[in-house]
Amino acid sequence: MRLVFVVRLTCVTLLTLVAWITAPAAAFGAPGARSPAPDDDCAVHRLASARVSASLRVAHHGRTHSKAESVVTLRVPTSWPLAPKLLLSEDSDAYRHALRCLVQEKAGSQRHQPDEWREASPRITSDGAELRVRMEAHAWVDERHVALGPWRIETGLTRWTIRFTPPAALRSARWGTIEIDPGVPGAEWARPEPSAGRGTHALVWKPSTTKTARPVPEIQVRTAPPWQRAWAARDGRDMGNVGAVGAFLWMYGVVLIATKAARSAREQPVGRPASPEEDRAARRLANWVWLSLALATVAGIQFGPRTQGALPDVVVSAVVAVAMAVVCRRGPSVVAVTGILGAGAVALSLLPTSTVTLAAVNALALSALLCGFLAWGRRLLAPRRRLGLPVLAPVSVAMGVALVGVHLWLSERQWQRVSWLSDRAAAEYATRHRDHLMTELRELAAESAQWVLGYDFFLTALAILALLRARGTVPQARHAVPAAPDVLLMLLLHTVFITPAVPYYLNNSALDWLGIVLDIAAVQLLLLVGRRRSTLAERMEVSGLPLRELFGEEHRADFLHRARRYRELHATLRRLDHGQSDETAVTRAAVERRLHGLHRWRIPRRTTGPAPDRLPSHVTVVDVALAWGPRATWWENGCRAATYAGVLAAPASALMTWHNWIRDGSWEQTTWGAAETALTLVHWELAWMGAGFLLGALWRLLPGRRGPARAFGFTAAYALPTGLAAPGVVLTDESHGDAALDVSLTLLILTLTALAMDLETFRGERRYWPSRLSLLLSVYQMRYLALQTAYLIAQVVAAITIWQFVTDAGGPGEPPVKFQP
Repeated sequence: MRLVFVVRLTCVTLLTLVAWITAPAAAFGAPGARSPAPDDDCAVHRLASARVSASLRVAHHGRTHSKAESVVTLRVPTSWPLAPKLLLSEDSDAYRHALRCLVQEKAGSQRHQPDEWREASPRITSDGAELRVRMEAHAWVDERHVALGPWRIETGLTRWTIRFTPPAALRSARWGTIEIDPGVPGAEWARPEPSAGRGTHALVWKPSTTKTARPVPEIQVRTAPPWQRAWAARDGRDMGNVGAVGAFLWMYGVVLIATKAARSAREQPVGRPASPEEDRAARRLANWVWLSLALATVAGIQFGPRTQGALPDVVVSAVVAVAMAVVCRRGPSVVAVTGILGAGAVALSLLPTSTVTLAAVNALALSALLCGFLAWGRRLLAPRRRLGLPVLAPVSVAMGVALVGVHLWLSERQWQRVSWLSDRAAAEYATRHRDHLMTELRELAAESAQWVLGYDFFLTALAILALLRARGTVPQARHAVPAAPDVLLMLLLHTVFITPAVPYYLNNSALDWLGIVLDIAAVQLLLLVGRRRSTLAERMEVSGLPLRELFGEEHRADFLHRARRYRELHATLRRLDHGQSDETAVTRAAVERRLHGLHRWRIPRRTTGPAPDRLPSHVTVVDVALAWGPRATWWENGCRAATYAGVLAAPASALMTWHNWIRDGSWEQTTWGAAETALTLVHWELAWMGAGFLLGALWRLLPGRRGPARAFGFTAAYALPTGLAAPGVVLTDESHGDAALDVSLTLLILTLTALAMDLETFRGERRYWPSRLSLLLSVYQMRYLALQTAYLIAQVVAAITIWQFVTDAGGPGEPPVKFQP
């Protein structure tokens, strides 16, 4: 009964919210709105004295797609009857009517410019005799045909054609200069021939000096853009299949490594015998990665143009959702709810197509997908707890409705941008508005399954962490350092969730698979150095045994006591060096003998008893205590470091999200932008927490004596793939994006995390010091503290410098790609 009640409640809520969301869109442009003056009443004959100039600049350097920037300047005489309307509010019908008369291609036409983006509204000023209108806009050359104001750009395989056609109302106006800068390497030919040039590549057409009036010509310019920009402009047509192959190879590589790691974990259990939780976690990881690969393949099926209903795409979404629920094995109730939501979406898609029905179809389909997705997340987070279905179903439906609502809101914003000067009282406007919303909803149905599964790496990371937790918390087992299966799981977590993806060269994911190789090789190289240079890899002077095989958590108290005594004796030596002494007579030789005694150790033997041994001469007891970390096991060290990193990463995550999505309005350039922005914020935060976890979990294997040295080595491995990919970015003449800022912030966060870890190692002494800074002074000694302070200041300055450089790039950038494939 509870299940039936929940389903009924969610369905009623769904239909109510969908109707409420879509009502404004359906009613938009309905009869009753005040009709402005007809478009044929533009008094074109009164614009003969208007003066107009136009320019187009195409920029190719340092970006994926070429950016076309248009500037049109009009000087309209105040004698034009519609001139006063240009001074009214931008939201008034009279203002739109007057501006539409100036820029429409032909009289009476609706103006729709989907490629055109404006950073600001037209600037209109008046000097009494005339009005000056300056219109600035830009477009990205990423399609076969790009329309930008009076300009048209047609992209071929290696040649582009730029066409200029003056607006209908301004053909008889007095045209000043018309300038076209096609960028490097310049124009191959121009018709008619230009009258002048400007700069290196710009062509200028000036008005005739004869008294005979000549109409403004239609201009054509042919150019051969750089091969990188020509290729990128065709990425959605010629190279789409290659990009799909690259993404599939990335997913398949993750599946193979995850399967290998799960098998190794089962073959080499931590406990003897293997714990049931460890075995189940390994099976869940293998099941999920293979399921996600299969479902991503199914969701990638394309059904051609979205001109008809959404039935095929909805069926795919329903199948994917039910498959996730079935394989999840959380009981028949989860499968039933997911199936009901999916079946409801399929049933509604059979009804006559309308905005309301398509919105309801998408809400149900997304709810079904999210229900299966969240059920898997719940299983991975808390496998032993019963799934709260009364919570899961409403949350899934609420999220599905919210996604559709935000999608409709952004679709409406896009429509307002595209049709900002259209005649909203015309019947054609309402029809095209409805068609626009329905097209966007069909696209939503086609992309839903792919979009949800595009974030399957969240669940993959959860499955990896669940297996690591099962292995790292087995009671009565030695957890000094991670075993080989644990290291392999950490390498997989590093490449799946923590490191940024390999750059999308020319906006194509053909080389996605290369990220797995580079990420794993970088960390393996760091661990290889750590096997020889880490503190616990050093060998005892007599027995030659590595430190990590001799010491355990039971020796922590002894080493902390020795470390404190070591620092006290060194303080005594410094006082002696400065001519000071304690109350009791003490000599330097006596202090050195005590220091030497702190390095003695007795190795237990099974037959003859303990044997005397010594720490390596270049390793101190403080080094050993710091190398062990603040917690007993590698899992606890990792969790503690993740906590510190999460706190430190919160402001950095907000800054990176603002820079990537909000600063230049990228969040509204796609209908998924709002959801992508929120998930990007979560991903940055969790990725830096994951980096902190790996730093702590691998703490005893990393090279370096102090925490910041370990953090520097880990950050170097984090940045190495980005550095190796940089030559490709230079070759394709694209922007490096925020890679430098990302690495700089990562180094700062992990350095502060490492400092906190070192301080917590000596947390037992905190009561004896007035502040943590004083304790840090004692642990690192004066010279070490000065060095670390300078190091932190340098990192902060570097981060601020890179941030200023990135934010001062000028103008909005291209919409960012997803953080992971």
